[in-house]
Amino acid sequence: MTVRRVRLFRLRRRPAGAGQDHRWNELARTLADVGFWRDQSLAAAEAQRREVAAGGYPFSCAVLDDVTFHADGEELAEGGVENLLREMAPALRRCGVTLRVRTVSENNDDGGYVVEINGRRCLVLDADDWRYNSPWFEATVRPLAVVNDLLAAVGTPVRAFTLYTGGNEGRAVLLDPTVVDAVQRSGLVDDREVPELPLPGPDQ
Repeated sequence: MTVRRVRLFRLRRRPAGAGQDHRWNELARTLADVGFWRDQSLAAAEAQRREVAAGGYPFSCAVLDDVTFHADGEELAEGGVENLLREMAPALRRCGVTLRVRTVSENNDDGGYVVEINGRRCLVLDADDWRYNSPWFEATVRPLAVVNDLLAAVGTPVRAFTLYTGGNEGRAVLLDPTVVDAVQRSGLVDDREVPELPLPGPDQ
C-alpha cells in the first residue's frame, strides 16, 4: 500500500458569503495568536491568514501540507498501519518522537492484527472487531492513540488528529490541540470537518 500525503484544500470549498462574516476575521486572528503559522515565513503566514479571514477552510492551509497523511480506514484494516506510521515518521521526528514500528501478526493470525510501536504492543484488530465493531475505524484510531501517548511523553503539545475517521478519504493530521479548539469554538466549521483526537480503547 502506498500512503499518500495530500493537500486538503483540493477537497474543500470556501463557504458562500463567508468573506462578509467578521467571525472569520476573528478566527484568523486567534489562529495567528496560538501560533498556527509560527513556522511559516511572514509572507506565507499572512497569505494563509487572509485565506482563513475570507472564509477558507483552516485545515487546508499550506502550513499543514507536510503533516497531513492519507489514512484510508479500509487499507489500514487490511494491513497498512505500518506503512502509514512510517510515512508519518519524519514529521514525528521533528516533534521529538523517533518512531520504531513493525508488524507482529496479521489479520489471518490467531492473535489478530498486531503492530509494535516503540516496543509497545498495539492490537489493531481481532476477530471480534470484524464481527461486532467498526474495523476501519478501530484500525485508524488505535495506532494513532499510541502515537499520541508517545507525543505526550516527550512533552510536545502536538497530537495526531483524524478527519473522516475510518473512511476511504480518512486523514491523519499532526496539530496543536489549541488550533483545533479555536476552530471548534468559533462555530464556523461543521463538526464533521473538525479533526478528532483518537482516544485509546480499554485494551490499549
